[in-house]
Amino acid sequence: MTDARPTVAIDGPASSGKSSVGAAAARELGYRFCDTGLLYRALTGLALKSGIDLSDPVGLVPLVAQVELASDGDGRLSRVMVDGVDVTAEVRGPAVDRSVSEVARVPEVRAALLERQRALAADGGIVMAGRDIGTVVLPDADLKVFLDASAEERARRRAEERGLEPDSSEAARILADLRRRDDLDRNRPVAPLRAAADATVIATDGNTFDQTVAAVVAAIRAAETRRIEATASAPAAAPASAAVPAPAAAPASAVVPISAPPPGPGKGRPKPLGDGRTWFIRATDVFGRIVWRVFARVHLSGFEHLRAIDGPVLIVANHISNADPPLIGSFVTPALDRRIYWLGKQEALDWPVLGALIEHNAVIGIQRGAADVDAFRSAKRVLDERHVLIVFPEGTRSPTGRLQEAKEGTTILALRTGARLVPIGVSGTRDVWPRGQKLPHPIRGRVSLTVGEPFTVSAPGAGAERRAAQVAATTEIMRRIAELLPPEQRGFYADAVARTGAPGGPDGDPVR
Repeated sequence: MTDARPTVAIDGPASSGKSSVGAAAARELGYRFCDTGLLYRALTGLALKSGIDLSDPVGLVPLVAQVELASDGDGRLSRVMVDGVDVTAEVRGPAVDRSVSEVARVPEVRAALLERQRALAADGGIVMAGRDIGTVVLPDADLKVFLDASAEERARRRAEERGLEPDSSEAARILADLRRRDDLDRNRPVAPLRAAADATVIATDGNTFDQTVAAVVAAIRAAETRRIEATASAPAAAPASAAVPAPAAAPASAVVPISAPPPGPGKGRPKPLGDGRTWFIRATDVFGRIVWRVFARVHLSGFEHLRAIDGPVLIVANHISNADPPLIGSFVTPALDRRIYWLGKQEALDWPVLGALIEHNAVIGIQRGAADVDAFRSAKRVLDERHVLIVFPEGTRSPTGRLQEAKEGTTILALRTGARLVPIGVSGTRDVWPRGQKLPHPIRGRVSLTVGEPFTVSAPGAGAERRAAQVAATTEIMRRIAELLPPEQRGFYADAVARTGAPGGPDGDPVR
């Protein structure tokens, strides 16, 4: 039966029942159980006790070696040990509740804990609970379950656990803390909370505890059956002496996938990324400029800022339409005379014909499920190798065309790599390719592409001071972009521009 005991990932928001339900299901089936949130809680408790900045990887990562999960004697890894002392009760307190999400947002902390969590699950027969188990820690888990419940339901459960009256101020504080934590978990730049694409989602509002446990047990038993059937139907393994055909070599011009962590000693390093414009990229740029002359009147300004920029460059731009990447690629790439790297979902690169075209245009594929961690690693590698990367700091297309509040991932990337930032403001592309429309259409209206002066950001100090500096750096990045846009597009950062007295919109010369 060893082959029939799958690896089970259970994810969900805070207080959704991941730990209690997962532990009960594991106990019923004779599986091991691990709540990975205890590792983050232990680090948070240690950091609070030691006065370490909760966003400082230099202080946090060394704490990982001090933390161990111990068995409770019933198969559950539910006891937190720090230097041999049981601190389980301490790490479940309200102070850690309020702070653990901040620690979980630090990419270096997540990377330091990743291999330890995977090693625990290597032999199967385990239920592992957390917030990114099915998407990042165990993307190949045999079964992925996402337990969900409304914030109100989860707050009620936690208040009951602590013996609080439902209408008390303490219960209200629990609800507020859960909503704040949900927002942090779902919007953090690295490994945000979400259900894996192939997860079984179980909504637990109105369920009794036993009903939810029964639903999870049934899902695990179904996974056991599938695993037995797959093992029975698998072809016999080839003899050890059988010749194994070598994998086909990748085309020399293909972008080398870099989403996986660097291989260990003796396995070689990834192929260095190229910097020059290939013939294919040059041809695509020429074709793009011809097409843009048909679709719109393109006005360019500030392109003198692109001259003689060497070293790592992080281009930051607003994002209002699917037309933005081809516009930027067609005009900015030849002006830099360097390859611009883009991050894109791996599924797009797998499309017949179109996928090859996308890949040859320096798009790096990121696997969905571990996309955010891999995206950060991939982006950092591009800049560490002193190339050019473009990022849309808002994280998605603006539904209104106005700037939205930016995610902090771009700032973290800039701080980690020391790259020079080049702001770009895009306007008019929503008319060429409106949101929800499958294909663009000619408008012959004005489309503007405005390049600002290169700059760098820093976040000196420590603790709250460094945190404030990081927030200020994010605002500065977005202010630089907003200054290049018409006033009606500045949105969330209109006030930041107003404080600097920036001019009222982009100017430029039309492309003839």
